[in-house]
Amino acid sequence: MNLEQKKTAVADLAEVLKSAKAMVLLSQNGIDMEMNTSMRRALRKEGGQFRVIKNTMFARAVEGTPWAYYADMMKGPLAVAYTDQDPAAFAKALTTLLKGVAKAKVVGGSLGTSSMGEAQLKVLASLPSADVLKGMLLGALVGVPKKFLGVLQAPARDFVGVLAARERQLGDQAA
Repeated sequence: MNLEQKKTAVADLAEVLKSAKAMVLLSQNGIDMEMNTSMRRALRKEGGQFRVIKNTMFARAVEGTPWAYYADMMKGPLAVAYTDQDPAAFAKALTTLLKGVAKAKVVGGSLGTSSMGEAQLKVLASLPSADVLKGMLLGALVGVPKKFLGVLQAPARDFVGVLAARERQLGDQAA
């Protein structure tokens, strides 16, 4: 790889960092090409990407950025998994994959520009997807006005009930 290709690769990694909503560094010790390919396929289904990286190039890409903390994690053969779509769905797919691959270990990660470890990745994986969260928010927004209307209608409804009960009472006395 000549110098120009290396500069292009570093610039490409810098673009990945800027566009990624979530990113995870994985140790590649003991992982074969077949497992890498299956991880790529599985993550692509959830809008994620997976690639093996050169530590020196990745360290140059994070240099002077909010992701500079990644430079401390550059030890041994590494791969990066990232997404520019739904981080929760990505985290679910990745944690499911990692359960089946005992050799792959999470080295570190980020959600936006914030650092994230394996524990935070599991918490992110336990969150519902963005569509489910939007549905929950919409349900809460629609539910409040319905309950408010019920509260406003309650006195009139109760008054009509009292009148109906009084009418029945008077009808029973007349008979």
